[in-house]
Amino acid sequence: MKTRQKAAVALSAGTLIAGGFAALPAQAASGSSQADAYMAAVPHGKKLSSNEISYENGQVRVLMSATRASCRAGWYCVWEHSNFRGAMAQWSTTKAHCKKFKFTDYWKNKVSSFRARGGCELGNYFLKDAKAHQPDPFEPFEGGKAYVRYNDRYDYASKGL
Repeated sequence: MKTRQKAAVALSAGTLIAGGFAALPAQAASGSSQADAYMAAVPHGKKLSSNEISYENGQVRVLMSATRASCRAGWYCVWEHSNFRGAMAQWSTTKAHCKKFKFTDYWKNKVSSFRARGGCELGNYFLKDAKAHQPDPFEPFEGGKAYVRYNDRYDYASKGL
């Protein structure tokens, strides 16, 4: 599997933290030890600080602890808890290169809040929950929401319905 697919949020041009990712210990110590545990589970990242890991040459980042203000302009951000709390995954994209990101293990079924500050066309980027033999429940991925419609169910973000 390519590094970019393993990084997915990590995210990738097709994946949010990819590969076989074991969930981080719920009671892991904060700061550097959480980042180290995350990097052990999701290799090929670059530790930028005790709180931040970079993947995909900086196009994908994970903050072990973040707030709403942590989501920078030009990025799409998802949090593991409502009200923009807990770990945050973010990826950058442009209108011309609006990418599909699949969430895996740690992030799959954990997205509880989001903030969209990226460059995809408004009204054409969605959080989706893949359900076999059913239409995928979705939510427009624009603006920001402290509580998502289908809490802890989203599997990926992509263009169009």
